[in-house]
Amino acid sequence: MKRLVFGIAIAATILTAPLARAQTGVQDQCASSGGQYTSQEVSPHFGQAPSLIETCCIAQKCTTYRDGVQGPTYGG
Repeated sequence: MKRLVFGIAIAATILTAPLARAQTGVQDQCASSGGQYTSQEVSPHFGQAPSLIETCCIAQKCTTYRDGVQGPTYGG
């Protein structure tokens, strides 16, 4: 019983631990342009690999990237 509880605790710790992320090319490019960078990992469905959503805003113009691929640009 103790082993089961210990095993569950270890699995829960591993699953809830934040993923370490390396600095991305989008983040580097945004920083060098003087922009404001934000990112988040989202999982569309339970069990699927998460996607990295990144946004870089420069002079009220924001561009969104999903897994490094540029998406729409918003703002003026």
